[in-house]
Amino acid sequence: MKILYVNNARVSSGAEDHMIDVASWLKAHGEEPVFLVTRGAVLENQLTKIGVRYLSVFDKSRRLGLPVRIARAILAEQPDVVSINREHNIVPVLLSTRIAAPWLRKKPKMVAVFHTPTGRYYPGLKSFDGVIATSEYTAGGFVRANPGIERILATIHYGIRMPAADEAAKRERNRPRRYFRDRGFPIIGMVGELWKNQEELVDASRFLVDSFPDLTVAFIGGYEESKSLKDRISRYGFEKHFVLTGRLPRNLIPDVFFDLDLSVSTHRNEGFGIVHIESMACLTPVVAYDSGGLVEIVRKGGGVLVEGGAREFARAVAELLSDDERRHRLGLEGRKVVEDHFSIDAMGRNHLSYYRDVLAGTAGRR
Repeated sequence: MKILYVNNARVSSGAEDHMIDVASWLKAHGEEPVFLVTRGAVLENQLTKIGVRYLSVFDKSRRLGLPVRIARAILAEQPDVVSINREHNIVPVLLSTRIAAPWLRKKPKMVAVFHTPTGRYYPGLKSFDGVIATSEYTAGGFVRANPGIERILATIHYGIRMPAADEAAKRERNRPRRYFRDRGFPIIGMVGELWKNQEELVDASRFLVDSFPDLTVAFIGGYEESKSLKDRISRYGFEKHFVLTGRLPRNLIPDVFFDLDLSVSTHRNEGFGIVHIESMACLTPVVAYDSGGLVEIVRKGGGVLVEGGAREFARAVAELLSDDERRHRLGLEGRKVVEDHFSIDAMGRNHLSYYRDVLAGTAGRR
């Protein structure tokens, strides 16, 4: 089966990391993934490393010819399935497929994959052959905006390869840190692009620094200008407590989660959050608001879900930082949750099975 993945992102976030994992799994199991990407994007390097072919059809300097370039790519590849992984690519790819249609040996099956819970209406979505959402939360928003797609909709959660985990070292609160080498207990951190309501974590820290004068709060991620975040930190005089790493290579993330005593998130509209299963796989419990797609992870174990606001969030963090045994117990529980529910093999098998159903015309009938 040849699957043509479409993603025009210039940077790589959770959605792109997920696509790399799915593509590498499919390739290892005899399928043929091919990508349409943006010229100069991070995806080019990532795909080169795993030996997956790509065509760089998206180019800001040549926008006018985009539909024709996509159509030519579809004609050249003759894919069985076209999988669109960024919402704003839906219309251009539909147009390009219609341009290419007279010369195609067979019409490819069209699948839209929704990674974020925007819940927008898309004309023509009901004519697709399949729709994948990465959480029930994300799926619900699109069903409400596009009634009728539930007949072809599947929810397939992210999955990861299990990293090595040093349980004995992780148990020690004063363990040497691997990435934050000049910091000690306690370190809490939020991994994700800097538009995910990190400001509220700064507010919550007001209720933590008196009890934990050596507190470090790490923001790991980039994407947008962080001036408002830095201004919030400066307003409270918390510069010594906060570290903003910028975007880090994915291979460093296990070391980051080893260092963190707690992984936290004040984002209330997460589509799923691959970083949360990465955290739990590294024996690091998660504290998050009881909102969004990440609830589907944490309700299985390995963390605490918070109702309320910054004060309640800080209270939950403080309770776990003060209880080494509970924190360690939740860490073990979280790793088992990932092993049982969020493995890369489970994710790969589910994607392959769904695409086979799409080709057979039986998607959504399970």
